[in-house]
Amino acid sequence: MKKIIGIIGLSRFGLNLVDSFSKLNVELIAIDNNKDSVKKASEVISNVFVCDSTDEEALKASGISNVDHAIVAFGQNERNNLTASIITIIKLKELGVKQITARADEEDYASILKLVGATDVVSPLGIASERVANRIALGNVVDYFNIKNDFDVFEINIPEDFEPTPITELDLRSMYGSNILLIERNNKILVPNKDSILRPLDEIFIFGRKKDLPKVISIFNK
Repeated sequence: MKKIIGIIGLSRFGLNLVDSFSKLNVELIAIDNNKDSVKKASEVISNVFVCDSTDEEALKASGISNVDHAIVAFGQNERNNLTASIITIIKLKELGVKQITARADEEDYASILKLVGATDVVSPLGIASERVANRIALGNVVDYFNIKNDFDVFEINIPEDFEPTPITELDLRSMYGSNILLIERNNKILVPNKDSILRPLDEIFIFGRKKDLPKVISIFNK
């Protein structure tokens, strides 16, 4: 059975979520009280409703109480939106939705949203800024993903002047507790093993603790 995901709030972030989830094997319900936003989402998915998410009866009528996971995607650039997020989370809990992820644009807001019932909180603004900072500060970082807590994956390009090196010589696991998960070479994805050799212009995905990964990345900047 497909997981059912509910997205509440169809600003840019919510619409991006609709687009991303539409490519996955899930069912989607999306709601917003703005007709134009609902119209944009309806170009991607069919189950989209104009709905005031602070109205429990309207929420119930939309079918949102049947979702496995609801995402409250309001930005908090206005105080009214924070209030809407809080009331929406409370209503979702009352309707029996067990998994609720809420957007929080400020650290203080994250605490509030968890207190009223959000099971998880994401900060799209923080994620974006951290990715930019890592890409700029670490030079050859293509992208960055936080997996959980302080464990990250960095996607990096190996410079063209890098000397081909057997993966075992780097000894990343024992020195830094890090692992190379994948190697992309000539548009092919390779799963590394003890015989793998890293080559110039390879793109690699490295997993490890946030504090250790800059040291690992610096090996490829020499």
